[in-house]
Amino acid sequence: MKILEKIIKESISNNKYKRGIKEVKSNIKGWKLLILSNTVNSKDKRFIETQASQYNVPIYYLQENSVKLGRLFNKSYRISSVSLKNIQDEDIKELMQNQ
Repeated sequence: MKILEKIIKESISNNKYKRGIKEVKSNIKGWKLLILSNTVNSKDKRFIETQASQYNVPIYYLQENSVKLGRLFNKSYRISSVSLKNIQDEDIKELMQNQ
């Protein structure tokens, strides 16, 4: 979880992220990592997985709900999905190995 918190902190400081299912669905190409909470519905999840595999964007499945993801971003509301840019490739590899 520490590597995830590090990645999120860097993304917040660089302002290189989009949050929310609509934003993520419309902007998959060009992002380095997608984070999905376990509250994303199956239709949206299938669409995101298809698009992500097409553009070779890894998906990290957070085993927590959208409230926890919102708290990781210091928000008082729920966030079901996030797309991130400007992440070190080593950090992505480490995060995906710990999944």
